[in-house]
Amino acid sequence: MPPTRRYFIETFGCQMNVNDSEKVAGLLQADGYEPAAAQEEADFVFINTCAVREKAAEKLFSSLGRLKQLKAVKPELKVGVGGCVAQLQGTSILERAPHVDVLVGTHNIARVPDLAREPTYGETRVDLDRRADTFTIPDEAVAHTSSVRAYVTAIEGCNHVCSFCVVPRTRGPEVCRAPEAIVAEVESLVARGFAEVMLLGQTVNAYQHSGLDFAALLARVHAVRGLERLRFTTSHPSEVTPGMAASFRDLDRLCPYLHLPVQSGSDRVLDAMRRGYTRGLYLEKIAMLRAARPDLAISSDIITGYPGETEAEFEETVSLVDEVGFDGLFVFTYSPRPGTTALRERDDVPEAEKKRRLHVLNNRQQRAQRVRNEGLVGTTQRVLVDHVDGPRLSGRTPHFRIVHFDGPEDWKGRVVDVEITHGGPNSLVGHAVQSVSENDRVGILLS
Repeated sequence: MPPTRRYFIETFGCQMNVNDSEKVAGLLQADGYEPAAAQEEADFVFINTCAVREKAAEKLFSSLGRLKQLKAVKPELKVGVGGCVAQLQGTSILERAPHVDVLVGTHNIARVPDLAREPTYGETRVDLDRRADTFTIPDEAVAHTSSVRAYVTAIEGCNHVCSFCVVPRTRGPEVCRAPEAIVAEVESLVARGFAEVMLLGQTVNAYQHSGLDFAALLARVHAVRGLERLRFTTSHPSEVTPGMAASFRDLDRLCPYLHLPVQSGSDRVLDAMRRGYTRGLYLEKIAMLRAARPDLAISSDIITGYPGETEAEFEETVSLVDEVGFDGLFVFTYSPRPGTTALRERDDVPEAEKKRRLHVLNNRQQRAQRVRNEGLVGTTQRVLVDHVDGPRLSGRTPHFRIVHFDGPEDWKGRVVDVEITHGGPNSLVGHAVQSVSENDRVGILLS
């Protein structure tokens, strides 16, 4: 009997990358591999990369440096690189890391087991073909990292041309998956016990397929019998429609949470970023969404220190954050990315000033989140338990807020009523007041 082969996957980036890694893991398991607890125990290490920001890209080469040392003492180890950095930089990665054995682009992860199986004889096995079909991996092959929440890809690529973003170069133009395939995967996941599904896409709300728009897709997925909760990410403001807003009002299992990146509150900066909307239009979209679903929780992304951003323009972003009242905020300093149009502009905001602006927004947002969460003390929240650490459980409310409380391990995957006793800036604490039993849960799911 041949010895067991083991794999280890390191993932950087967004939920799309996490889902891609889940697909690679499932394909490797189908090929006879078993997961390893650490790189040192693996026969094949795969690094799934993110190129959105410079720091994320540099993480790849830090990891490859460590793997070079490991390979010196374990020469039979194979190293693979995939994801956005692989697609963006291609074989130039090999100039810095010639010890890489497998190099695949964002469209080619289905080839990983084959390429890892083939003997290299000192040559890297490469597949960076952008024409490959990204939807060929069987649903049942995906090794989901959570037993509660599953990612389902609805759309790949992006047709927007934001000046700072490499996604159109790494993921390509928008390609929408057939709605029948999406619904079938969700049905399979529900049958296997997944309580929550999150639809994925770089711009998921741009979905269009055979006359079916995103709101119609949401309705089809929502109709899957037994689905407890439905979410989606990430959305673009330009693609927010009245139909999408109505979905939050009309679909009771569609969670009242939306991640809607704004990037800046300054019209001049938004125009330079080629975002395709103004501050006023973004606020109109927010107003439309909240008119349809007043309790909608909204989070966003912001870039500080975009080339040419003045202090006054930064203050416009601060005022927008105050006006919207975001439930969560992800703030990043601008970093130039290869092949983007922003490279033509002089990166004239000092790094220290970029970081100061980041800290201003983060500190302001933390205070606002603390106040909002403290206001929930005394309320009862319905929490889908997705993590167990001894007697300590945690999970998410429909509004995507994290709640910690004590309970038995077998509550994982169930919805529990939790009375909130404490609110911090990033999470809530409470105690269970009623657990939904398995029979009750089934009754709720089938109603």
